Amino acid sequence: MKARTLAFLLLVNAALVGRVFADQIFFTNLVQPDNQYGPDGLGIGHTPSYSPGDAGDVFGATGFTPSEEFQLTSIQLALGYVAGFPSNGPNEATVSLVSDSGGLPGSTIESWQLTDLPTTFPAPLTTISSVLNPILLPGNQYWIIATAGPDTFDTWTFTLAGSIFSPLAVDETLNGVDSGWELNGSGRQGVLVISGDAVPEPASLALTVLALLSLTAYRGRFRR
Repeated sequence: MKARTLAFLLLVNAALVGRVFADQIFFTNLVQPDNQYGPDGLGIGHTPSYSPGDAGDVFGATGFTPSEEFQLTSIQLALGYVAGFPSNGPNEATVSLVSDSGGLPGSTIESWQLTDLPTTFPAPLTTISSVLNPILLPGNQYWIIATAGPDTFDTWTFTLAGSIFSPLAVDETLNGVDSGWELNGSGRQGVLVISGDAVPEPASLALTVLALLSLTAYRGRFRR
């Protein structure tokens, strides 16, 4: 009987913890079924639009708005390095999670430096793990920014179809002159998948704590 009770408590605890803390996708602009996207994309970094001798850097940003509160664990983007581009710079990219400021990218929350991007096009999804694991709030718009720098030409593959829940913004710096962020009316966005852990509601958290306390107490009685 004791073994059955212990097994039951373990199952209840695992179910509650799994329900509250399981990693899940909180945003995706991929087309279902089969996570379709492409085939074209946004040029970022030092793109072919620059004339020889120009110093320039294109930043692309895709926005998303969570429908519920969660703690960020990872993002996925379809970033690729254009290996066939003449005299392309180092295979790298900078990606940032930023807040929103008046409907455009604002302050940086977390940044990542990527190297050895895929050289195929359209690019496969690259997963970036969050170190800071910030909590993102429902109804607040956030942005993922990507660029390759002033020497490198990368691409951020577009979605297959546009999403009204995911705006696209572009910022171009040419010879030291920053154009500022502008919304892009192409109707499509950079591929983006946002994953995280659900932040438990007070009632769910209380149930989880109660299950843990019950299990701890039962283990103590069983040992005695």
